[in-house]
Amino acid sequence: MNERPTAVVIAAGGLGTRVAGWSPFLPKELRPVQGRPGLVHVLEEAANLGVDRAVVVHHPYYAPIIDWTRQVLAPGALARYRQLAHQPAEQPPLIERMQVDFIAQHGRYADVTSALNGAEHLHTGDVCLAFADNVDPSHTALSELMAVASPHTPAVLAGPFDLQAASSHGVIICAGAGTERTMAGLVEKPDPVHAVELAAEHGADSLRLFQGRARLTPELLHYLTAVARHTASEPKLSLALAAYARHHRVGVVTNTNTMIDLGAPDTVELVRSE
Repeated sequence: MNERPTAVVIAAGGLGTRVAGWSPFLPKELRPVQGRPGLVHVLEEAANLGVDRAVVVHHPYYAPIIDWTRQVLAPGALARYRQLAHQPAEQPPLIERMQVDFIAQHGRYADVTSALNGAEHLHTGDVCLAFADNVDPSHTALSELMAVASPHTPAVLAGPFDLQAASSHGVIICAGAGTERTMAGLVEKPDPVHAVELAAEHGADSLRLFQGRARLTPELLHYLTAVARHTASEPKLSLALAAYARHHRVGVVTNTNTMIDLGAPDTVELVRSE
């Protein structure tokens, strides 16, 4: 049986610049999906994995809103709300059994920074990483990753290749077949022409779309620390993973469930249709 990490880092350090019309006023991670903030869905995904702790690494700009979020998600908060609203009591949510910390991101504006901030805060071994703007309404993405990933080996969750979606994802080039696929390379958000070329060169079945979920080992975190220290530009996690995969095994777990991108400009229509 695959040994699970005891903690989840939720990277929420972005400013939502792709949806800049409303993002100065509200973190994209709080955008509703099926009647609840997207962040709540990600926390429930972590709770379903059975971890003891989660840390949400948020952008410092949103600190006042995060204070409110922390209060809303505190143990017993839902019960107090329902009492004030004269609504019948219900079973406490699963996330109340998990310790959830909120910390402001410090360092450069990058998802590698969020991952390192969260891992440093947790002081544990292997951790799972979830991008807060990628929402799985089924709450099974992390569980799917951990059910298939090899123990103590870095791994990422990825969806089947899709030409229309490739330009907004990291396109993973896989080696191997079946559940034993590994990362052989990655192209970050290729334009449509490049995406067609990748499919022709490697075959669509050898390509996957990164879904914002990863298992990070202490060795990989050490590598990411070096990348963050020595890279002049903002280091991107997907590209750092691809560089690490040149010399180390990084598993690729295929997930067929739909993920909702809260940062996409057209997400508003998708969220309304749920």
